[in-house]
Amino acid sequence: MAKYVYPAVFSPEEEGQYSVFFPDLDGCYTCGDSLQDAIIMAEDVLAFYLYDEEAAGNRIPEPSKASDVQLEEGEFVNHIACDTIE
Repeated sequence: MAKYVYPAVFSPEEEGQYSVFFPDLDGCYTCGDSLQDAIIMAEDVLAFYLYDEEAAGNRIPEPSKASDVQLEEGEFVNHIACDTIE
């Protein structure tokens, strides 16, 4: 159990909503009704995803550099931190 920081891709949706995914973690994605909500949801999903991976004994991939993440128009990268000990 540890602390992690991963780049997350935020995609603006209609009416101020955001979709979020972690390019380094297959199937790790969420969304929020606002940017603030999307950040909170991203912190939660990252912690749960990594906790489950640790508990299963799976290898945790190294986070990529934000500058290496491929973006579509309108998307941006933000680093998300979590602590699987909590």
